[in-house]
Amino acid sequence: MKRKHCALILSILPFAFGNILLPFFDFRSAPGLNAAPCMVPKSPEDSPYYFGTSDLACVSTKGRLHLIKRSVKMESENNRTKRAAPQRHTMSPTHRWIYFRGNFFEWGTDAGSKTRLFGLLNDAKSYSVKSVLPFNGEKCDWMMEPVPAGYSSVSLECIVGCTVNYKTLTGDYSLLNNNCHHFANTISMVLCSNICPDWCQQIL
Repeated sequence: MKRKHCALILSILPFAFGNILLPFFDFRSAPGLNAAPCMVPKSPEDSPYYFGTSDLACVSTKGRLHLIKRSVKMESENNRTKRAAPQRHTMSPTHRWIYFRGNFFEWGTDAGSKTRLFGLLNDAKSYSVKSVLPFNGEKCDWMMEPVPAGYSSVSLECIVGCTVNYKTLTGDYSLLNNNCHHFANTISMVLCSNICPDWCQQIL
């Protein structure tokens, strides 16, 4: 087999795994876990925040590849976990983000990265804070969960700081150990705590 054919197959394998194989796995929540305390607003200053997802293949290729729309539409109650703060499963075959106070907060988008192969070689010094649409939202299918994950009085500036500093805190992108889902869960923990941590209060 020619070298270029091998390279093409290797580049498609991660998309096939993330968008075709993983949806057959059961991502249901673990039973018996208590609801997060931030799921009900406690003051007029509290704003709702939402988890959302975009087509993973489309986001990773900047709109050049659309494998299936199911990767976006599969979001449901079954993909939630209930802990101290609302969390989502970290191996869901989607690109995940947080929507809060009119902005989409994302990490691992590969925007500005010099090396990438479905994130496997992505230095992921990449984040996106956008209003109106999520990253590549004009090209890629996306969906926000209809019910707020929780409510928070944390400032918009704090979450911007968390997003910008996330890589400094956690290190480079890892498909299995530090991906967009881990980022969204971290932001959810900050929002649910109603406390802006030190690492979010200034650009590191």
